[in-house]
Amino acid sequence: MKNFKFILIAIVAMLFSTATVEAQESTTLKLPSVVGSNMVLQHSTTVNIWGWAKPNGKVKVVPSWLNNKKGITVKADSEGFWITQVQTLAAGFDAHTITIKAGKDTEVLENILFGEVWLCAGQSNMEWPVRKTPDMRSELEADTNNNIRLYSTGRIASATPQNEVPKQKGHKTKWSVCDANSLKSFSAVGYGFGKDLQEALNVPIGLIDASYGGTPVEGWLSADALLKDAKLAALAKKSKNRKWGKKISHLHNANIYPIRHTTIAGVIWYQGCSNVNYYNTYRRLLNGLIKSWREEFRNPNMPFYIVEIAPHTYLGTRGAHLREAQARVAASNSNCELVVTNDQNHIPGDIHPPKKWDVAHRLAQCALGAHYNKSDKEFRSPAYKSMTIEGNTIRVEFDNVPTTLVQKGEGRINGFQLGVNDAENPKKLIFSVAEAKIEGKTVVVSAEGVENPVSVRYCFNEDMGNVFSAEGLPLRAFRSDKNESPSARPYVEKPSEIAVEVKGEGFTRNVYTKGSVIWPENPYTFIGELPSAFDGFEMMVPTPVEKGQTSTGGQIVAKGDGKVYILQYNNGVLRKHGWNTLTQTYSHIGVNGKRTAIFYIYEREVKAGEVVEIPQIKNKWGVIVLAKTIE
Repeated sequence: MKNFKFILIAIVAMLFSTATVEAQESTTLKLPSVVGSNMVLQHSTTVNIWGWAKPNGKVKVVPSWLNNKKGITVKADSEGFWITQVQTLAAGFDAHTITIKAGKDTEVLENILFGEVWLCAGQSNMEWPVRKTPDMRSELEADTNNNIRLYSTGRIASATPQNEVPKQKGHKTKWSVCDANSLKSFSAVGYGFGKDLQEALNVPIGLIDASYGGTPVEGWLSADALLKDAKLAALAKKSKNRKWGKKISHLHNANIYPIRHTTIAGVIWYQGCSNVNYYNTYRRLLNGLIKSWREEFRNPNMPFYIVEIAPHTYLGTRGAHLREAQARVAASNSNCELVVTNDQNHIPGDIHPPKKWDVAHRLAQCALGAHYNKSDKEFRSPAYKSMTIEGNTIRVEFDNVPTTLVQKGEGRINGFQLGVNDAENPKKLIFSVAEAKIEGKTVVVSAEGVENPVSVRYCFNEDMGNVFSAEGLPLRAFRSDKNESPSARPYVEKPSEIAVEVKGEGFTRNVYTKGSVIWPENPYTFIGELPSAFDGFEMMVPTPVEKGQTSTGGQIVAKGDGKVYILQYNNGVLRKHGWNTLTQTYSHIGVNGKRTAIFYIYEREVKAGEVVEIPQIKNKWGVIVLAKTIE
């Protein structure tokens, strides 16, 4: 206990040392970048205008829309900081100005609109720009949208809280009218959300993008919030993030603290991937962030909408637990909603789902339904309500289903699993991939060979879901149990078992199974569970080459009609050459149980006698041939 108290004292001391803002004395008038021309001010409320001037000097703020030519006079403090409140008008498209005078200095802010201002925050999926988003690139060809204004803090961090967003090379931190130039590097999710709001509400929209790829939630927590909550500080201190673990609050210091005086309507949050490996602390950390940001932006009921992380290649149920934490945070906080994305794994292995419009639309649905009361449509995804055991099946009922559930796409309903008690361990459940049938607002789940099921799960792994409400929202992942037993691997279609012949030099025969050493005299092995449908297949493994060199080639000769398979990491070159990635066939490769790489299985249709070239790529491991039998 003494050691624990000592650790907390050390944490508090560390945080206190970073919570002091250096005085920003000024003899001339200066404004923060978030207070500038082209900005949108939250309408019909009181907003802050602030900056720096001569210490103890007078500053006059003259908004053009007030019937007061003398304006508002405010006195700067001993360090030159000043702040004043201004009443804004109803939302509208008329442009306004603010004239600010301090001594002989004058700043005139022009082209100001009143509307809705939203903060778009998180890591790379929020940061992902419009120019890299296939279904949004056409937006760059559109005319200037004068009614949407963009502001981005950029990729920046700081050890201490900053009064202004720090300058960075190649990035201009300022408000811009939305056009092709300002939009191309702006958050695709943020823009899509803002555009939907602008069209639905018919008011100007201001979007503030404060996102940074690869960052954990603890980096976005303020030092002040951690000082107030010793338990929260202790959790943040346990961060396992290699880059940001020792930089708690650094992201907040540079991105959120400088804009804290801004009046915003709400926050959209897309983050979580960087916390998967320590998901058990995420719920408390995100709750702490929401509470502290609401306090910091002086809005205790501020809307906060969370986008869950999409299916990826996370080990076991780590990703599922993180999503569950996100859902629990949304359920336990008022004015907090969850956007479900378990249908968004369109490119296996890509942590950045490409269809950002889908996510943006769902976020906008939340805002329009929950905050603006402008929609009578259901904006929440179907969610688990209860289950009933019916013989060897389980019937599941759901909330948020106005009419009926539907399957998206052809084939089987994906993602369901049934759990039975483990006869050898009463504390454990054993899960099997199951079949599912939609019956109105319920789903009936069964599995061949499974008797006496006690639990049901849906997408509580890295499976991609395909069950939706008829209104178009995906069913949220769930588990009816609270057991920590692992889920089954995602479903993989039974593979073709035709034999193949491999022609080429430098290949070694091996077996695709857990624990198998992949390369002779090499420590790399398959770790974790493999897709069971391929377990025990034979491999022809090429000799590794030096980094940057082209891998060994060869030929695959099919001995029958069917499919041939290869094994490699997520590689766009292979897809361009006619190889299709099999969803959810990821295999983890590592040394001494520590993951170092992820490989996928690729397939290709062939006829008996057909010869297929083994792709040569610039990867030291090369392309592994996989087949039931290799001659």
